Amino acid sequence: MEQAGKKGTAKVVGFDAGPDQIAALKAGTVQALVAQQPETIGVDAVQQAVLALDGGTVTPDIQTGFSIITPENVDATTAAYKSQC
Repeated sequence: MEQAGKKGTAKVVGFDAGPDQIAALKAGTVQALVAQQPETIGVDAVQQAVLALDGGTVTPDIQTGFSIITPENVDATTAAYKSQC
């Protein structure tokens, strides 16, 4: 938007919530972020893999949810991705 000279003319919503995306949100480059739930995705994947290996019935579609991060809740959110363990 900035490069096109359109900054401030439209709302920008990003996908994912890594350190760069959080910085862009705090800088006002984007107005919101849709964050996946990586921990939930990992837990579900391992559980489904174990079921498959044990001959169980796996769930073909699993909804893992998401969080909306805005300037108002960015400092309190637990949905931002960690760049280090």
